[in-house]
Amino acid sequence: MALQHGWSFGKSGFPVWGTLAMVCVAALPMVSDQQPISQVVVVSVSGGDWTPVCQAAMGECKKAGEPLQPVRFGEKLTVGAKCLFGNAGGSIVLKSSSPTDDLLYPFQCQKQPACAAVSTDPKVPKACAVDLRTLDQKKGFYATFIEPALKRITQSQPEKYMVAASRGAESELVDAVVPIENGQIDLQASFREMDPATYYVELAVPGAPSLAGPPFRVTFAKGQAARVEAHGVRAGLYKLALVTEKGEPGDSDCWILAAAPPEYAKQAAAYERAVSESKKLPEEMDASATRALLRAYLESLANPNQGRAVRP
Repeated sequence: MALQHGWSFGKSGFPVWGTLAMVCVAALPMVSDQQPISQVVVVSVSGGDWTPVCQAAMGECKKAGEPLQPVRFGEKLTVGAKCLFGNAGGSIVLKSSSPTDDLLYPFQCQKQPACAAVSTDPKVPKACAVDLRTLDQKKGFYATFIEPALKRITQSQPEKYMVAASRGAESELVDAVVPIENGQIDLQASFREMDPATYYVELAVPGAPSLAGPPFRVTFAKGQAARVEAHGVRAGLYKLALVTEKGEPGDSDCWILAAAPPEYAKQAAAYERAVSESKKLPEEMDASATRALLRAYLESLANPNQGRAVRP
């Protein structure tokens, strides 16, 4: 397997993810009847930088036409006299920062925006724009699982949930809830897109070094359990990574929530519903952004006491 992974970085140094995702769009598009939105969270960006350009002098804006730093995933923006300018073919998805408003606001390229001031800075893209003054006039998409996921992302480091985009045709490990019982973890759900073979994997807590000890050996065949002996490993959230027999880094990884009965059935069902609903998200949502939100939701299932997970 020879996947190549890469990130696109904006001027702020943060990865520019394709559309960052809200999930469980369980209804037809609707217009929010909430109070005027004062802040939004960037939940997806694609097509390069999206740069705020001041339409008037207020707040952090010193003058009209002044460009600010490109927005990044998980960033909160004050709604006011600003337009977000992007490249042709780009898109951005926003969400009100209010927990009582769970609508997503997806925007595609608007080539004739109602924005007055455009920066003369040649580095600022001008093909598309989103006018933050008219956000309440836009139609949104109802979301539920997104709220606990986005809460974790904005209160943590967004890069923790980053997913490298594959540029190859090879299959990859899949984020999943997996059963753990009697010192064994069944990794079949995470390997379901892989070719039948023998693999070696490592476990680590997300954001931490891998667990001590030699790699786990996994024999995978379609439709069969893929158990590993994991004595001493407790139920919880882990990063599962392919490695060589000697423990050298491989080319694919995923997140797994190892759950023991009877929690396994409930958590697996909740996560699969979220995955199913994520397929209904607006086309502006980027696949890597959606996966990042799903990872944050998976974490909320693993740690319900740190912000209760909403089951779609």
